[in-house]
Amino acid sequence: MKIQVLKNETYQSTDNLPKKGTDRATGFDVVVTSASEIVGELYENGSYKRIDYIQYKTNLKLAVQKDRQFSNFGYTDLDYDILAFPRSSVSKYNLVLANCIGLIDADYRGEVLLRFKYIWQPEDYRIRTDNLLEGHVNFTKLYNKGDKVCQLKVTKVENVEFVLVDELDSTNRGDGGFGSTDTPKLVAPPQSAGKSIEDLIKQKEITFQANTLKYSEMIKERDNKIFGN
Repeated sequence: MKIQVLKNETYQSTDNLPKKGTDRATGFDVVVTSASEIVGELYENGSYKRIDYIQYKTNLKLAVQKDRQFSNFGYTDLDYDILAFPRSSVSKYNLVLANCIGLIDADYRGEVLLRFKYIWQPEDYRIRTDNLLEGHVNFTKLYNKGDKVCQLKVTKVENVEFVLVDELDSTNRGDGGFGSTDTPKLVAPPQSAGKSIEDLIKQKEITFQANTLKYSEMIKERDNKIFGN
């Protein structure tokens, strides 16, 4: 089965084609050909009110070919798609692939584009004079042009048909959803066991007083220590 890659200024020879890191690796590494393109809304000073996503270009255009398999009964054309997974290196950056796993359909002929969500960190924020938060991107925590950013995995397409029925077959699980198959855990008795009502009320008052500082006030207090304002 072949995957065609359109020739362009990036892909002139087979040396630049997506490659596996090792002989037994599953994914084919893809290198980004652009700097980060930050899409969002800016304040007048260039800081960010919000970031919708950060996009990278790859200059990679693919065409997945059908795989014809012969047997004693004739032949079958198998279809494939490509999945784009984030690399493990993403854990070192303030990024997460926006759609978790990118799906490249066999009939798509456009450029493979990668969009990430930016993970804001407390140190990225500043308090404005109007008491609003503004975000400053930490560019050391973004991918750069030339970095390996994702890995491609080819998967077989299973052509299925959805049908309407009046009733589904029964199972032991039934409609049990989130956490329904978890093993029940033994719960330790609460720390409040044996305490009087007066002690519990006093404990709640102490906890409430300890947490009355707003997040914006914490940020402002931190900035005052750093910048001396």
